[in-house]
Amino acid sequence: MACTCILVVTTECNTHHFRCEWSKADPVKGIDDQRHESLNIVLYPKNTLITQTEGINGVASAVCYDDEQNDDKEFNTPRNLTPEITSFIIESINKCKGVDDKSPVIMNFILSREDGYLARSDFLQQRLDGVKHVSWVVGFLRPLQQVSTLRVQINGTAHDLSAHLSLSVGAILLDTSSGSGLHDTLDSVEEALCNRISYPWVVSTPIPRKRLAWVEGRKDADASRRMYEAAAALGITLVIIDKPGHWSEDDYGPYAHLREGFIATNIDVNEGFVDRIVTAVRSYDKPIDGIMTVSDSRLIGVARACEILGYPTSPSSAYVLAGDKYRTRMMEPDTHGAFRVFGTDELEKVLQSTEVKYPLIVKPCLGWGSQAVTKVSTEVELFEAVEKACECHALSPQQRSDAVIEPYIDGPEVDANFVLLNGEVIFCEISDDFPSPGDRDSQQSHNFVETMVHMPSALPPHELKAIRETLHQSILRQGFSTGTFHCEARLQYSSHEFRQDDNGFEDLNPRRDTDSNNGRSARVYLLEINARPAGYLETVGVNLVYGVDYFAQQMLFSVNDELRFKALCHQFPDGPRSNLSILVLQEDVAGIMKTEDATAELLRQHPELEPHVPLYATIKKKGDKLVGPKSSEVHFIAWMLVMAQKRRECLRLVEQIRSNFRYEVE
Repeated sequence: MACTCILVVTTECNTHHFRCEWSKADPVKGIDDQRHESLNIVLYPKNTLITQTEGINGVASAVCYDDEQNDDKEFNTPRNLTPEITSFIIESINKCKGVDDKSPVIMNFILSREDGYLARSDFLQQRLDGVKHVSWVVGFLRPLQQVSTLRVQINGTAHDLSAHLSLSVGAILLDTSSGSGLHDTLDSVEEALCNRISYPWVVSTPIPRKRLAWVEGRKDADASRRMYEAAAALGITLVIIDKPGHWSEDDYGPYAHLREGFIATNIDVNEGFVDRIVTAVRSYDKPIDGIMTVSDSRLIGVARACEILGYPTSPSSAYVLAGDKYRTRMMEPDTHGAFRVFGTDELEKVLQSTEVKYPLIVKPCLGWGSQAVTKVSTEVELFEAVEKACECHALSPQQRSDAVIEPYIDGPEVDANFVLLNGEVIFCEISDDFPSPGDRDSQQSHNFVETMVHMPSALPPHELKAIRETLHQSILRQGFSTGTFHCEARLQYSSHEFRQDDNGFEDLNPRRDTDSNNGRSARVYLLEINARPAGYLETVGVNLVYGVDYFAQQMLFSVNDELRFKALCHQFPDGPRSNLSILVLQEDVAGIMKTEDATAELLRQHPELEPHVPLYATIKKKGDKLVGPKSSEVHFIAWMLVMAQKRRECLRLVEQIRSNFRYEVE
């Protein structure tokens, strides 16, 4: 049953009166681990003269009091709401005014059922992104702040309402524009809350603030902002170590608030890299609790710096194995006949005594992002690919001139991301990696840049289980036990294949020629282990679809916060909330980009796409050089996240984007 009171909201120039109906939401059936209480508030505008006035001392205010029927003077005393609550209510009223001055303002305030400390201050914004009927989400607490529960009986007075609101951790403004009734909207949001935040967002012990040195602060803010924001929400202070002139260096720049300090350092990966990182950390005037990087080429060096300084890390020897594609292959129970050569002279000798079966894959033993990976079908192509792979890093600081040659595995490719704690998998999700140009076009045999990754995977459960179990053991074999890991693999003899249906629509479908597997079960073929979170857009995508933030997990590992590492690694109880494609828009031609921002222009011309694109990054903008599809360099123009409830609808949107994506070169 709803309680009622009067709410008076005073801003700089107006005073508004509302009839306020409030009640606690009923528990949702089937949720056994609910950690919150919801306080539903509906404000109905009263037909009261709006007075021209000012708030108390010129400050906006919100005051609630019992209506005229209550003769108890103690309970009829006006109750001032806190500044945070007042600000949220005023902004909610303003947002609703733009729609209809007479419609009710519907809000939901979140309270904790447990005393403790907030594990992540933006957990509501993180977990409620995209929920139906949710128009706006605000958190009221600071990182690491203490959380309390209310232990008084509710009598339905304005005093009770004020007391409850003062303990709320955040609030939601509800959107009723869809035409749903009030009670249906409230019930829908409450069910979503139970599915999204029924996990340990409050921990029992105080959380000390930690300071983390981040090596290589990423290319720009667009491709890293959520990493920095996650650190702030966790109460982790960031110190960036990067080269002079980096975009985060300026203490008075637009992004200075994202970090506490900046240490200008040469971060080139050469003989002195580890010593320079150690020196940089020791030179900082405040204690640092850990070091982290997501830069592939710097993982080994940062791990060695952590070992020298006594910071949390996986063994540097494990990073050495993971970074060497030949040694990674040799660690597997079945090496599939892979071998290594140090140039074409050695290849010629090997071929005299070794029979190879085409097609083959050639790649540098040291490399990242499909760099110099080539599919070959003849001996001539093999020699050309080996020469290219061996030259790839011959003159780099690491000076590696070896290449690994292995069979080309014909089968669906997957991305598999893991969070491990003390050797156990606490979270894993698997995505479908759609075919690259090199899979289907002999003219682009060098091009294995990803075209699209889709989550969740459409593979059958038994094959997903095989991937999870096989790759888990691969990670452990390399010497890792805790952290986040981005693995890539192929599934040989899978029951599914990428192909077009009768309407020309490409997706992962059951194989038509099941007899070609000769009854063999699917075999997982590891391609590589990246001992770091998945790439920026994939990590953001996983956060949206599953509610797990790999950047946050890795930061917590790097400062030895095992309590929150485990507490925050919980996916939504009802499974992935939507389908999401990470679309990579590759370069079609070489030249100089003439279009200012091709992705922004696409969304401007097709506004119907915007609700389905929560994030994008345009890599090549006006004035940038395009190397074109024939180049062996990794090349693409933009990345986009595309979301829809159903898989086919999501893939249809992807095709719409591809067919309408335009840019000019000169």
